[in-house]
Amino acid sequence: MKKIINNILGYIGHLLIYFCCYINSPFFCAYLIKISILRDKFFQKKIKNKKIIIVLDRAIGHRDIEIIKDSSKNTPEFMFLRRSITKIILLYFSYQKKIFLNYLDPPIYEKDYFRQNKIDRNNHEIFWGDVIYNLKKFFKNKSINFVTFNYTYFAEIALYSACKKNNVPVKLWHKEGIKTDLEAKLEAKTWGVKFKKVFNYFSNISVYNKLVKKMFVEIEKSNSKKITINGCPRVCDYVIKKKYKKKINSLLFLSFSNKRGIPRQQKNKNLNWNFTYRKVIQILNELSKNKSLKIMIKVKSNSIDQLPKNISKDIKIFKTGTAHKYINQADIIIGHNSASTIEALVNGKYVMVPFFEKRRKLKKYLYKFNKEIIYTSEKYMKKNILKLTNKYATFPLKNQKHQKTIEYYLGNTKNISQKYLNFLSN
Repeated sequence: MKKIINNILGYIGHLLIYFCCYINSPFFCAYLIKISILRDKFFQKKIKNKKIIIVLDRAIGHRDIEIIKDSSKNTPEFMFLRRSITKIILLYFSYQKKIFLNYLDPPIYEKDYFRQNKIDRNNHEIFWGDVIYNLKKFFKNKSINFVTFNYTYFAEIALYSACKKNNVPVKLWHKEGIKTDLEAKLEAKTWGVKFKKVFNYFSNISVYNKLVKKMFVEIEKSNSKKITINGCPRVCDYVIKKKYKKKINSLLFLSFSNKRGIPRQQKNKNLNWNFTYRKVIQILNELSKNKSLKIMIKVKSNSIDQLPKNISKDIKIFKTGTAHKYINQADIIIGHNSASTIEALVNGKYVMVPFFEKRRKLKKYLYKFNKEIIYTSEKYMKKNILKLTNKYATFPLKNQKHQKTIEYYLGNTKNISQKYLNFLSN
């Protein structure tokens, strides 16, 4: 019932935002945005801190913000603005004749910010400029900052431009830090070229690691003065605080995309991890006959990959919830090119990375895992799993051998909260 009510309120809110654009009332739009970002809906809340951070909402960033907020009493006041609002406004100034839109979940059309004609883009930016101007007035003496988690959100660019005109800082808290070196090079040449101008709107940029900093500097040299390498706050969640001893009896397979880590270029169109994936399923089916071993598969809810139909009924498949939850429950993790596999290393579990491809050159597309956990033989992987089953082990395992891998992707966790407080305060 609560979800239905929230959906109805969301629909009405989006309809009103669209109406603000229709009647050209940035004042009313700013008022609606002010209401939506206040924590207690429809009631004004007294803000304790003089700095307000308006986060362009994305679920992946909530936990990071929570960790930083809980680390100190002097953090800014965080509020959350639905990204769908920026899409509604973009759609109005791109398709003004489209009255019957899906206001609850605004669609993405081919005509994004970059494809707007000059008049539409100019009107779009002027409207946002007046919205931000009024929003500043509503919060009076408070200092407003915006935070976004990715530089490629095209619906938000007019908002960034408006912030710059109104001297409102926009900070990029970049969340996409785990990729291969080859993917980073390709991104700099493709997305980087398209979104190069966007970096001019960011006052500060936070990244997980040196790889992303290098990529951003390659896109725009002036970024070098704005970037700080702060690491991933969620590493704090991955670490098991207390040691415990238990019998090894559970295995988790982190289902992976058949193209993850392989640069999406024409020359790579026939490259994939399908062979390795099928072999892993085959191994799991064989292991499922062992009643001493509990086997689970975690599939991403939005994954385009389809699980094979021949999976044993003794294997439990989970599509909802975070991988973090299931990693905590398992003793052995089979993972591939994913942030969750890195998390399992931090978590101190037995991690196995399958690479059964006949084309050995594909190995260059794997993440920088320690070679001892990369398995090129199905028999050897199966043998090691059976060897571990029913043995006692003390968790978390020491991960010194994997520290370079962890820091390469998730950064250094030393003083991580203070680093992010500095990033948000500047």
